[in-house]
Amino acid sequence: MENKKKSYWIIFILFGIVLYSNTIQHNYVLDDYSVIKENRIVQQGIDGLPTIWKTHYRFGYGFQQASLYRPLTLSIFAIQWELAPDQPALAHAFNVFLYCLLGIFIFQFLAKAFGQKQETLAFFSTIIFMAHPVHTEVVANIKSLDELLAACFGFSAYLLLFTYIERKSVKHLIGSLALTMMGFFAKESTVTLVLCIPFILVLLKQTKLISTLKISSLYLIPLLIYLGVRSKVLGKVSGNENIAVLDNLLQAAPDELIRLATAIKILGLYLWKLVFPHPLVNDYSFNQIELVGFSNFWVWISLAAYGILIYFFFKFRKNVPIISFAIAFYLVSLSLYSNLFFTIGTSFGERLLFLPSLGFSIGIAYLLLQIGKNAALDLKKLQPAKPILALFILLVLYSYKTIDRNKAWESNYTLYSTDIKNCDKSARCHYYMGLGYMKEKGMQESNQNQRSIYIQNAIQSFNQAIAILPSYSDAWGQKGLAHYRLNQFKEAEAAYLKSVELSPGNATSYSNLGSLYFQVQQYEAAKNAFEKALKANPNHLDANANYAATLGTLREFERAVFYFKKAIELQPNQANYYQMLGATYQNMGKQQEANYYLQQAARLSQK
Repeated sequence: MENKKKSYWIIFILFGIVLYSNTIQHNYVLDDYSVIKENRIVQQGIDGLPTIWKTHYRFGYGFQQASLYRPLTLSIFAIQWELAPDQPALAHAFNVFLYCLLGIFIFQFLAKAFGQKQETLAFFSTIIFMAHPVHTEVVANIKSLDELLAACFGFSAYLLLFTYIERKSVKHLIGSLALTMMGFFAKESTVTLVLCIPFILVLLKQTKLISTLKISSLYLIPLLIYLGVRSKVLGKVSGNENIAVLDNLLQAAPDELIRLATAIKILGLYLWKLVFPHPLVNDYSFNQIELVGFSNFWVWISLAAYGILIYFFFKFRKNVPIISFAIAFYLVSLSLYSNLFFTIGTSFGERLLFLPSLGFSIGIAYLLLQIGKNAALDLKKLQPAKPILALFILLVLYSYKTIDRNKAWESNYTLYSTDIKNCDKSARCHYYMGLGYMKEKGMQESNQNQRSIYIQNAIQSFNQAIAILPSYSDAWGQKGLAHYRLNQFKEAEAAYLKSVELSPGNATSYSNLGSLYFQVQQYEAAKNAFEKALKANPNHLDANANYAATLGTLREFERAVFYFKKAIELQPNQANYYQMLGATYQNMGKQQEANYYLQQAARLSQK
């Protein structure tokens, strides 16, 4: 039996590698920048670990406030950076490794939960889960390590819980609680795995209700520890109360009925993406999904679909408890993202189907096995059987879609140039398409004519984003930067001013406006803009460095020294900051200090 299980494990490992090996050479994408590539605390490597555990999720990116606390995930990013600075291949390979490991954990969990006679069902369920194309965003996007970690800790905690139930071994229960707590520190969505425990015990282990409640209540301990630490760090337990329309289109609903109807319609879309995962798109923000009322046909289709699921849950809970568990796992793990009970920071995301898709996979596996009842799966000698043929066809289709979809995640440019035709109503899609044109194409292009064309394309994309959401401050700001790159200073200034009018706390737009004024030698105006940027975000790197340069130009050398040192504190390995600080000390007649910083600059330049 053990050899057979090891054969399964080898299949999961090889299958995971086949599916996702083409992501290992990909670059950083989307939120990878805010949590790794442009995160100054993560880039400190091991030295940044104490700060990571004492600050919020995007502190190192310059955010003054945030509602997320995931220190374990950021700690792993910091260790990866320590081992291989600015080398995303290591992080991508680690995601693939964890995905393979998760396949083993899920299979072990299902095999124990379903019983030895249902090992084939456990195998079918796991392999379908691993192949499902909606997982591409989780595995191919480094940032989604949080999702992989939470799942690995959660399912390994389930396994230790089963051992505790079988042996009454307290150490295994403590281990299960510890793993659950680690899951919380990776991602707070671990709470849905905790909420599934009563369903596991009652439906799959036939545990009595009193015992189920006693065991389940113990998992409040890691939850309360996490919430206590989170509250201490963030100053509150709850999430973000000021959710932008750009992030969650439900915030634009004119009344509660339209908000509720749209949320129900979106739940139907989640179900549809599991049934038919095409096309896959990374962004569904404002205004990709239309706000609708209860007169909308798809709202009622969604209600009917979920009504049927709930009906089947109760119908099969005694005779076919595995189906009831599959439904419960899907509904519970999706509930956190439903926007029915509270509003979250997004209206829809394919990555949010990562855990719910396991419930779907179990249901599909069960149906496939009904094609040929009592069909046994012998890995050494596969006999022609309808379930095996059906599974093979499904895996071929899923695998092709997964491997093909991975290609889009190579970079921001490839992602948005691939997706833009399927998210053309999304303001954020056009915004990131503009960033792709400007940063990944235009600024990397040596031919000036081609460079200008890319940046002009970027301006068109920013204009499309603004047309969809006129209050999109970041789009106005990046439009200004694009005009600046083309030396169109009047247009750039107008766009920057519109950006900060819409969002007075937009430090980046104020900083870029200051750089524009510095460029045209309006130094007092530049000084004023940088001061507003630093008021909005005292840790804004460019604002600190450029403000220091402006102060130096205005011969306010003492203050210039202070802000150059602040810039060095934020980015210790930037030779240019040491060079400029050394030059400032020279202008002050302090040659000894000047020599020290100029030598530091030379040392860093040689690296």
